Amino acid sequence: MKGLMLSTFYASKKSMITYFIVSIFAAIVFAMINPMMTCFLPMMFLISPITDNFKNEKESKWMHYISTLPTGRTTYINSYFGLYGIALLLGLIMGIVAVGIATQAFNMVLISALVGIGAAGTYAIVFPLTFKFGPENSNVILITTSIFVIVLFFIVFFGFLTPAMATANSFTEAANIQSIIVTTIYGAIGLVLLLGSYLMSLKIFNGQEF
Repeated sequence: MKGLMLSTFYASKKSMITYFIVSIFAAIVFAMINPMMTCFLPMMFLISPITDNFKNEKESKWMHYISTLPTGRTTYINSYFGLYGIALLLGLIMGIVAVGIATQAFNMVLISALVGIGAAGTYAIVFPLTFKFGPENSNVILITTSIFVIVLFFIVFFGFLTPAMATANSFTEAANIQSIIVTTIYGAIGLVLLLGSYLMSLKIFNGQEF
């Protein structure tokens, strides 16, 4: 599994390093501009190169090769989700530190973290869809998944969080009980979809005949 994770990392090393640097600046800037989005941005930046790697597999046929190995399929899935989890955790830590320093408010840190978890967890549905329809359809799958993630995020952010910010005198005041409840539900949906995506990926990929 470690070897597969390193393989994916080195295949996307340049973009990962670039996005890592961008994520740091994004976390710092948005911690001052809009703390509620601070965890969301670095998490999405860091996981993007991992899912983009499917485009490389479209040409290399690596997914077809790994499926012929005795223990390759489960290890392959675990390596992708392991790297995805590491990227998610790094982005989350960046956001939490930036929001904590900028606002010094636990409620705001919690809301920002839950928003990021909700979005990143939702984006994980790209994995079972890719394993089901193949890396040759990765562009369509990535675009469709991104639209779904953005629509759900906008519903939560502009439907519930923005009105709270509009009526509040500060970001800290906007981090009220209602905002916490809404983002908790959103974060829970993200975690459920992340777990569901992992289980579905295992089932789909292990059941396929290449």
